[in-house]
Amino acid sequence: MVILKGLGSDLTGVDGTKLDPSRLTTLEDILKQAFGASTKATVVRRFESKKNVVLQLRIEGKRKAAQTNMVAKLFVTDRFEIELQLLNACHERGPDVPEVLAGKEGVILMSFISGELLVEAINRTFDSGLIDTLVAWYYEYHTLHKLTKGDPKLKNFIYNDGVIFGIDFEESRPGDWMLDIGGIAASLLDTTPVFDKRKRILAWHLLEQYLRLRNETRNHDIDHTFLQTVSSALKETAHWRKDNSLLLLAESVSRFGIPIE
Repeated sequence: MVILKGLGSDLTGVDGTKLDPSRLTTLEDILKQAFGASTKATVVRRFESKKNVVLQLRIEGKRKAAQTNMVAKLFVTDRFEIELQLLNACHERGPDVPEVLAGKEGVILMSFISGELLVEAINRTFDSGLIDTLVAWYYEYHTLHKLTKGDPKLKNFIYNDGVIFGIDFEESRPGDWMLDIGGIAASLLDTTPVFDKRKRILAWHLLEQYLRLRNETRNHDIDHTFLQTVSSALKETAHWRKDNSLLLLAESVSRFGIPIE
């Protein structure tokens, strides 16, 4: 029997939807098949997720695991198949993502990527090189898979030794690339230090670098669409956080833009 230690009793998404208990049975089955019936899986931590239950596990079993730390994503939502397909497609063709070790019936077991959340790396360094690497990741994703990634948040990327790994693909769908680029620019601006001048410069750099890969340049229409997309993303985050100051910032971006002076 597989033993899951440290799981706790709060098995809901952040939005309050309860996890189907059968997901735990599926996770136990996956671990048993991969590492043996006597496997012990300790929950090291639970990652923040709006909708699903995402756990870092430390594996101990008779069958030696290639790595002892893994991530299990137990889906509260119905987007399991989409995420599984895209993780596998990205692992095969690019861009960089965690490797799927197993996936069935609403549960994905994947490799654990050590490193630093991209949001923390950027907020620490304000390094335009990180933005360039992120833009290259997005351009490759859009070009190869013909989809937007969705949920454009810097916390959905991990930076490790010069490589950016994307995580969380359940909101991926057909759409315009600007939804991702404007959305990720908003994520850049809405974290501490909020709307810092260095970040405002990076936001425009992000747009310009993506356009460069598309062999395009900024113009009035592109800038307008970018600003409105950033504003809309900020409003969405403001409602989620219940943050009136961020809502005011969204309105300011819509009316006055993103100044760099």
